Amino acid sequence: MFDGNGQLITKIMHQVVPYEVPQLGWAEQDANYCWQQVCEVLKALWRESNITPSQIVGVSLTTQRNCVIHLDEECRPLRPIIMWPDNRRANKLPPFSPWWKIAFGVIGMTKRLSYFQGESECNWVVQHQPEIAHQSKKIGFLSAWLNYKLSGVLVDSVAAQVGYLPFNYKKRQWGNAWAWQWEAIDVTRAQMIDVVEPGETLAHISEQAQSETGLIAGTAIISAGADKACETLTSGTASPNVASISLGTAATVSITQQNYREAFRYLPAYPSLVEDSFINEIILQRGFWLLSHFIEQYGQEDVQEASRLGVKPEEYICRRIADIQPGCNGLIVQPFWAPGVIYPGPEARGSIVGFTPDHTRFDLYRSLIEGILLSLKQGLARLERISPEKIDLIRVSGGGSQSDVVMQIASDVFNLPCERVQTHETSGLGAAIACAKGVGFYDTISDGAKAMVKHGKRFEPGENAAVYQEIYGTKSSKIYSYLKSFYKKY
Repeated sequence: MFDGNGQLITKIMHQVVPYEVPQLGWAEQDANYCWQQVCEVLKALWRESNITPSQIVGVSLTTQRNCVIHLDEECRPLRPIIMWPDNRRANKLPPFSPWWKIAFGVIGMTKRLSYFQGESECNWVVQHQPEIAHQSKKIGFLSAWLNYKLSGVLVDSVAAQVGYLPFNYKKRQWGNAWAWQWEAIDVTRAQMIDVVEPGETLAHISEQAQSETGLIAGTAIISAGADKACETLTSGTASPNVASISLGTAATVSITQQNYREAFRYLPAYPSLVEDSFINEIILQRGFWLLSHFIEQYGQEDVQEASRLGVKPEEYICRRIADIQPGCNGLIVQPFWAPGVIYPGPEARGSIVGFTPDHTRFDLYRSLIEGILLSLKQGLARLERISPEKIDLIRVSGGGSQSDVVMQIASDVFNLPCERVQTHETSGLGAAIACAKGVGFYDTISDGAKAMVKHGKRFEPGENAAVYQEIYGTKSSKIYSYLKSFYKKY
């Protein structure tokens, strides 16, 4: 809960099961479980704080993006939500019309379009669960389902439409009838869910939701956006000279600008919460997940020691790596553990180069962090080509930003000042800014961001910055191009 000045008044957190893994590579969650968690955390808010429902003037929702749900005519889920880390792929793909086949062949996009089609959760459902696909009256994202449970109205935000559905990001609406996406993904326009611009009223809390959550019926639900869109608003405050870095499970570097421009050809710019603006984003699907993964696989001793000290394993690791020299004695990580459609390409894999017998697991931990940041630096270099202004400041959010060690490495790698935002709850604050505009506190979301976002500790490049610039220029930026042909063989 935030006030109109962006101050975090209170927060209630529940540990949840993010997803189940019924088969290797799958990630699913029961939609009713997600709604139950919303209800439980709101009940805890009234129970464990001095906040009352009558103090709430508006509600906005932000969720992880690209979590796909299939609904019947009564808006009941037909199957578990396919969550964003899911790795299943369709191999029976919808056919393209001859003219599209020719066009994609001419521009050399046939292979990438096939990869795009295979990544679509909807195409997988059509192939493997055709009865579900046939019964699906509506198909959308988790955010739409939660909006429905709050209001009884099935509607979503423009800034939440990030995933494999036929959305026209430039026009901020569903694609025209002749758009190629309708052939690439086996869905219909009638199955798509209506969308509302950020900062506008989506619906109002229903009587049913009041009984389940305690929120007062009639309270306005304001359109916000997906987690990264909200986070980018908070970190960048819509300033063209500022880049936003998110060091979460997935790691991203992004800029916000008014003109629609693509950093890579056919890599879309996503709708920003800011009016008529777009987010250019480069993403590492496995960001600080990598550090947690390696700790889980190889760091049980570190987990035990962190428990003894009463700190999180990541915090303990950051303490231990502080004195390791930049570059970790030649150990370089190229963190493309998950491929992409455009960047990195479908062939991408992760790599660790430069091991010697002298390296310890702490060298590996630090090299993972450095590798993530160096790859984001490469992404930023691409974004700077289309940025209307020179990037001279970076604002960092996400779990990784909580560490001073990581923040200093980031400032040295980017060779730019790096700032934290005043709260770790950056996605929540972004949603609150949209909500504040929607209930009339501010005329625009941009005005709300400038008033509600305060900046925390600032880190300046230090003596290690020159070392990282050399590592970037001579080693890390070249690994992908060196190994790309090797990846393609597998």
